[in-house]
Amino acid sequence: MKEIKAILKAYDTIEPGTHAALATVVRVEGSSYRRTGARMLVLDNGSWIGGISGGCLEGDALKRARLAIN
Repeated sequence: MKEIKAILKAYDTIEPGTHAALATVVRVEGSSYRRTGARMLVLDNGSWIGGISGGCLEGDALKRARLAIN
């Protein structure tokens, strides 16, 4: 629950005009570091808050978030 609070706090403090995307784990098959519902807020400057894995999925999520933002 801490993570969603950090994401909401970051969202509330971003500058007007800043674009962002929210990556969310919607399904897990097999073993996974994070569970369904894990979230990562990606800002248009490339920074992010939260995480969706132990590090192996963040790169792909960042790439897809940037595509969604642009």
